[in-house]
Amino acid sequence: MHLRFLAAFVVYTVIDVGWNVSPIATGMYERLYDASGNDVLLDQFGREPDTWGVEQGLALLAFLGLIALANTYLAIEPALREGSLSRAMKNSFVLGCAAYATYIVPIFLILSTWPGVLVPIDILIGGILSLITSTVVTYVTLRRRGA
Repeated sequence: MHLRFLAAFVVYTVIDVGWNVSPIATGMYERLYDASGNDVLLDQFGREPDTWGVEQGLALLAFLGLIALANTYLAIEPALREGSLSRAMKNSFVLGCAAYATYIVPIFLILSTWPGVLVPIDILIGGILSLITSTVVTYVTLRRRGA
């Protein structure tokens, strides 16, 4: 299980960082923030990664560790017990959607200019990131068991 947790941590980190620095994501978020007026809010309260300190790094590691643990415990391990890749896919998608909804919905409710279209987009992104993570780790593990 420890190896699968580590694999989930690495896979999630790579795809999450890859998504967040991709031209598609940065362009989409920039256009939506500009159109909603949140570019000013982000300029005032935003923190660029190159200015992060230890606290921000630890917070990021905590998030990545918890999402990897949740994927391992709630999606990967149950799927492996059942020998079912589809179980990992279903569980992880729901998990990712729920995890991202817990941050985006309160932001949308609190900030009057937050773009409403980001709510379903971010929830879907969370589901997809977890889906990819658990699918990859479960698939590789099932293939190795069958070999």
